[in-house]
Amino acid sequence: MKILFLAPQPFFRVRGTPINIRSLVTALGEAGHEVDLVCYPYGEDVHIPGVRIHRVRRLPWVKDVKVGPSLAKIPLDLLIFFKAWNLLSRNRYDVIHAVEESAFMALWLKRRFRCHFIYDMDSHISNQLRYTGFLSSGPVLALVRRMEKSACRGADLVITVCPSLTETVTRIAPEARVVQIEDAPLQASFHEDGEGAKRLRSQLGIGNRPAVVYTGNLESYQGVALLVRAARQVVEKIPEVCFVIVGGEPYQVSSLVQLTKQLQLEDNVIFTGKRPLEEMPAFMTLATLLVSPRVSGENTALKLYTYMQSGRPIVATRLPTHTQVLDDTCAVLVAPDPSMLAEGILQVLRDPLHARTLAREATARVAARYSLASFKYKVRQAYRLLESSR
Repeated sequence: MKILFLAPQPFFRVRGTPINIRSLVTALGEAGHEVDLVCYPYGEDVHIPGVRIHRVRRLPWVKDVKVGPSLAKIPLDLLIFFKAWNLLSRNRYDVIHAVEESAFMALWLKRRFRCHFIYDMDSHISNQLRYTGFLSSGPVLALVRRMEKSACRGADLVITVCPSLTETVTRIAPEARVVQIEDAPLQASFHEDGEGAKRLRSQLGIGNRPAVVYTGNLESYQGVALLVRAARQVVEKIPEVCFVIVGGEPYQVSSLVQLTKQLQLEDNVIFTGKRPLEEMPAFMTLATLLVSPRVSGENTALKLYTYMQSGRPIVATRLPTHTQVLDDTCAVLVAPDPSMLAEGILQVLRDPLHARTLAREATARVAARYSLASFKYKVRQAYRLLESSR
């Protein structure tokens, strides 16, 4: 099939949705489909067999696009629409595969150019606008909810990444045809990077200290401020422990560094900023445990799948974003509270035997249910389902 893939994101970037997009278009290319990917003008150039990348032009007043909702996305999304229109006018596509808000324009393009439309619902946009504080209420949020409902009803297929999103679709559009394709680990299997971990421990000044590692963006919903406050309580019990926080924009890191100073944690909390995807195995290898302290949101955090694959014990907050994948047999789950998070971390550090048991169960679970091979199979099956309806 010839696919027009609309991705209103910087591509490629080491963050959730772009990683998921890369996995999707890679699976489609490997299945023999021809993909034209339309994206923002920012990001690393990557070569993916069977995939051509079309970037919209840069706007002088938009330097980049941050994670989550932003006003900068509005003019760039308009450019995505015009680029898509141009490609559809010159080529015959079988499918428009639209990620997140590009589904709103894809619904209209489907009717104009008479092709199939897949709504790739990587997040519940109206809910995300609300919990990030971008829009708390009002007519604009109500309009977004109506647009989501129309996109779900008008799509030939809706792809979701977790049960909470599947439930959302079936609630707002019971007639929609939904396929759930959970995210996958970054690689087919996890390979420890002992040399890389040793190098990082030296560079960061960790030495042989136990390391609590977080990877991901530093948006407020990720709960990293909660983690720093929990670190204060952990350090009081185990003074040598080190918290390594990987990711984030400079302004976000600066704000959190101020918090560590207030809590007198300068010797125990290290912020690395953004690091290349290739270094993630090294960071996970050096970890004594991995932590995901999210405080809001329902869609499953993509990082969990690689966390589970790494063979390291996981401490996470007991919220749907985690409990759709994790339970008490494969992770330590705690309330999103500094004291509870600290207690969960201390539990893992003090009981390495139980920690190893949890880690083994998590590794077995991701291999059985959420492997990269399983992800690619589900993508192929979704497109076969679409082809059968043509």
